[in-house]
Amino acid sequence: MPELPEVETVVRLINKSIKSKTISKLTIINKKLRWPIDPSLSVYTMNKNILEIYRRGKHIVFKLKNGYILIHLGMTGIVRFFKKSSIKKIDKHDHYEIELKNESVLRYNDVRKFGSIHWAENIDDHFLIKNLGVEPLSKKLNVSYLYKIIKKRSVSIKNLIMNQNIIVGVGNIYACESLHISGIKPQRKSSSISTEELKKLILSIKLVLRKAIDSGGTTLKDFKKLDGTPGYFEQKLLIYSKKYCRCGETVKNIKLGGRSSFYCDRCQK
Repeated sequence: MPELPEVETVVRLINKSIKSKTISKLTIINKKLRWPIDPSLSVYTMNKNILEIYRRGKHIVFKLKNGYILIHLGMTGIVRFFKKSSIKKIDKHDHYEIELKNESVLRYNDVRKFGSIHWAENIDDHFLIKNLGVEPLSKKLNVSYLYKIIKKRSVSIKNLIMNQNIIVGVGNIYACESLHISGIKPQRKSSSISTEELKKLILSIKLVLRKAIDSGGTTLKDFKKLDGTPGYFEQKLLIYSKKYCRCGETVKNIKLGGRSSFYCDRCQK
C-alpha cells in the first residue's frame, strides 16, 4: 500500500504538471472502487480552477474554489498522465480521468479497487479526514504530544505509531525502520518508552520519512511513480525484509497487528 512518502511523491509530481490549471471535465469510467464514485463529482468539478494540490495523511487533495477532491490510492492505485493528443485506450482497471484545459489528462487505474475519490465542501468535516492524527513531518509531532498518549496505552509501540488517528502515514516499512534506528523493539509496550527514547523515535520517524520522500518512495510490490519508474528507498532499507542486521545479527520477524515486524535483538531493546 502506498504510504506517506509514496503519496507525497505523487503529489509533487502532479504539482509539476497541473498546479493552477483548470479542470475541463471529470469522467467516471468505472464507478466501482472502495466506495462507488458519486456522479455529482463531474458536476462539482467542471470548469473549476485547481488552487492547490497537497497531501493530508495518505490522501491527495485538490483544492478548488468551491470544495475539495480527495483521492486515496488504496492498495494498487496508480495515477498516470497523458497528453490528449497521445492518450491511450481505456484499460479494464481504469476508473476515472480528469481532463485539463491545458490538453493533458490525469487517469486513475486500480486493479484491486481499494482506492477512492470523494468530494468535500469542507475538508475538515469529511469522514475520511476529521479523525486523522498529526502529520509526522510537522511540529505537531513532538515529545509533549506523544508522551501524553503513550502513557495511557498498553499496545505495542509499533502499533501505536502506525495508528492513523495518532500519527498519519507511518506505514509498516517506515515503522520498522524508525524503531530500528531509534533502538526500540517493535513489541515494547508504549507505556514503557522513556522520554529520551521517545525523542529518538520522533527524530527517527521524521528522518526516515524525509529520506524516503527524497528517494521517491519505496517500491516493493505495486507502487510506481507517475512516469512508471519505481521509488528507490528500498535500496536504503536497514531492517525491513532483511536477513541480517548491519551488526551481523540475524533479523527477527514477528507478527504485530497482523503485520510482519522486523527487528534486531542486539541493536533494539
